[in-house]
Amino acid sequence: MSQHLKGILITVLAVIILSPDSVLIRLADANDGWTLVFWRGLTYAVVVSIILVIMHGSRTAQVCRSIGGGGVWIGLLSGVCTATFVFSIQNTSIANALVIISTAPILIAIVSWFMLGEKAGLATFTSMILVFIGIYIVMSGNFGGSSLNGDLFALLTAFIMGFTFTLTRKYREVSMIPTNVLGGVVAALISAFMAETLYLAPEPRLYIVISGVLLAVAFSMIVIAPRYMPAAEVGMIMPLETVLAIIIAWFVLGEIPSSNAIIGGFVVIVTLFFHAWYSTHLARKNNIV
Repeated sequence: MSQHLKGILITVLAVIILSPDSVLIRLADANDGWTLVFWRGLTYAVVVSIILVIMHGSRTAQVCRSIGGGGVWIGLLSGVCTATFVFSIQNTSIANALVIISTAPILIAIVSWFMLGEKAGLATFTSMILVFIGIYIVMSGNFGGSSLNGDLFALLTAFIMGFTFTLTRKYREVSMIPTNVLGGVVAALISAFMAETLYLAPEPRLYIVISGVLLAVAFSMIVIAPRYMPAAEVGMIMPLETVLAIIIAWFVLGEIPSSNAIIGGFVVIVTLFFHAWYSTHLARKNNIV
């Protein structure tokens, strides 16, 4: 098996593992979103810690200490992102939330432009315009409605992801996997103060624990995949998670996507795919992959 094929298989498997995540959150159906955030963050931190020990053994503590101040900021943002994601899934349709959040790669380009001085090319600017048109189409059906809060939480999640991944890129010489542990701990600590109760009935708790495990495994695989293939190609496969999750929500929850979500989602996903394809082509042309 070639290295490139191995990278594709790792990414596709990670996407499949991640796909039921939003449906599991909806199935948990807790009155207080902070309770869900607590159990999700705690599970995520524990599972990533186990993965770190498996990967690094006796060097785990050293790897964790190496993240520095930048890693602390990434962990804090990841913790907040855990909360905003849960609230987005609770307050709008899964289709709307995931389409909006899937725009994170374009938002990363915007944040990188301001934070790292990485100027975006014409293709990226064009993609930004198309993606924001797609977001507008998705959200326009909820203007003035109760689901708008969920759409805004999804948009905030995408922006936080933009800052998180930009900081990860800035400190790319350091393994930032331990920041996922910190993010889970931060989410659990914040929700411990905000939640009305930390008690969750056994069945909803099972859904959230499974969700946290899937999240930890999938994101660990996504971090590993760029070792075998260009990161832009990983980005080409990631929108598949949005499509699969919407289909799962349709079959499991009977949640049929609105026409706005379908049209806007098509615009966003196709734009992201071609932007990632163009980025990969450009990188190969310049011999940097």
